[in-house]
Amino acid sequence: MGQQGTTRREALKVASGTAMAVFAASTLGDGGVAVAVEPGKAAFLTDEELRQLRALVDVFIPADQDPGAVQGGCAEAIDALLGAFAVSPPRIYAGGPFSDRAGASRNDFAQFLTLDRYEERAWRLRIEGSGGRAELERNGPVPGWQRLYRDGLGALAAVGFADQTVTERELRLRQGLGPQVDALVEVAWPHTWQLMYGAPEYGGNKDLVGWKLAVWDGDVQPRGWSRAQIETGPLPGTTAVLENLPLPFEELLKLSAMGGSSELVHNLLVRADGNASPLRDAVQPVLQEARRDA
Repeated sequence: MGQQGTTRREALKVASGTAMAVFAASTLGDGGVAVAVEPGKAAFLTDEELRQLRALVDVFIPADQDPGAVQGGCAEAIDALLGAFAVSPPRIYAGGPFSDRAGASRNDFAQFLTLDRYEERAWRLRIEGSGGRAELERNGPVPGWQRLYRDGLGALAAVGFADQTVTERELRLRQGLGPQVDALVEVAWPHTWQLMYGAPEYGGNKDLVGWKLAVWDGDVQPRGWSRAQIETGPLPGTTAVLENLPLPFEELLKLSAMGGSSELVHNLLVRADGNASPLRDAVQPVLQEARRDA
């Protein structure tokens, strides 16, 4: 839920490229990975629950001059996460190593992996909950994401949440709508952001809207960066705004030449907030460490 008058593009200018790399890996919660949407097929939620969920994610990442979470397919991706075990193999871990966005002949990400017994049990517990089974409740009952979403979305439907404007919806959330909605927001907020900026095979970031908004190049392997891109710039991973600022790119080029990733370079740029002196101060220790490791 952003501040009044601040666009998401402006807000993302202060986000690090390293964070975008984490989103691209699409980790959820405490290490889980999102699941891909099966086109045209609801995985778990009812139509009304999905309508309420779209209204909720629209508060988290509303559309302005750029697409928001609704356009990015985040609600449908969350629904697929909740119904991960409706298909086999469950859509939990995408394969690898490459998608077909950067020169590979096929998209390995689209092939989901079979879980081992431990992984399946852990993921079922996280998604479906313990269901009163004593062997799963040694540390107490686990409600599971399915129950948290179902109860929370039901509470939103009871107050006509989806029929309100986005401003009214945000105000209602800030004022509080009860413990079921609080528990829903606790899981739905990170899921929405991670799916919006994760790899599209996991269901969100439809048409790469999240990566385009963040001015982030996404997965670039196996093609990688050309020598010309590294040596002459503009540096991969930097935003169009930052590329035009009078920054000491020679230090950054040295860092790239010594193996620094574009995400690291972008992170240093953002930490300096567009000012040359802080950027130089941030780059020098990293360069020194890189030289020691070389």
